[in-house]
Amino acid sequence: MTQLPLQGTGLAGWLYASRCALPSAWAQRAVDDIVAKSVPRNAALDVTGALLFTGARFVQFLEGPAESIVAIRQNILADRRHHDIVTFLSGGRAERVFSNWSLAYAGPSLFVADKVENLFHIGIRHTAEIIDLLEQFVIISEANKP
Repeated sequence: MTQLPLQGTGLAGWLYASRCALPSAWAQRAVDDIVAKSVPRNAALDVTGALLFTGARFVQFLEGPAESIVAIRQNILADRRHHDIVTFLSGGRAERVFSNWSLAYAGPSLFVADKVENLFHIGIRHTAEIIDLLEQFVIISEANKP
């Protein structure tokens, strides 16, 4: 786990996972609402990133100006829809990974859910594993859009 302070005005990133605190019957509607509100907010804050929701767990990577990432992070940490939030990466970034998406999200996927759970069961050795998973999911999702 890499943690650096989010300070200054440079490019920063935050990679975290959390468990969904909502009953499964409400979860997907809540995630759709999160995405609908986050896309314009992130664009206004110059934040890009990707979100995975497995039905039980959120995994999100956000990147942008440090002050924007700090503000979003504080909101997520206070959001009652999340619990057991684990930070995997926090700090300065040299470049963006998801520069074309204010929030890449394509809906739940059993394939991704299994991969995410496997990462937690075998242990996450490198944060790059999670970012790679997010990138792969975004690329596959974009290719499958009509």
